[in-house]
Amino acid sequence: MAKPTAQILLERYWEEASNQGNFELIRELCADPITRHDPGKVSQLTHDEQIARVKFGAEQMGVVIERVIVHADETMVTSVWNMVMTKADNKMMCGIEVFKVEDGKLAHCWNAPYGEGHWDQD
Repeated sequence: MAKPTAQILLERYWEEASNQGNFELIRELCADPITRHDPGKVSQLTHDEQIARVKFGAEQMGVVIERVIVHADETMVTSVWNMVMTKADNKMMCGIEVFKVEDGKLAHCWNAPYGEGHWDQD
């Protein structure tokens, strides 16, 4: 069974753009602007701003993202993830995000505040 479109986009975003440093791929995977929904505020990031954000995390903090759980259909993907910051004393963070795809790109992202530590995978 083929993976849903939303899952493919998010997995490429995490693995190729963030973990492998192919930052320009964000232009293909994300809407311009992408709308980020955080508790208490909504912001929009252009491709250049999104690239700068991901590039900073990868190059300055050594961010490596690991997927724990993904549930997706063609337009929505929910992700539970763990992250290690290899250039920041291997600090561990975790979070939950929900993305919505519009016109074949990640267009909206809802974020819960990130937490320290990692999700248990059992």
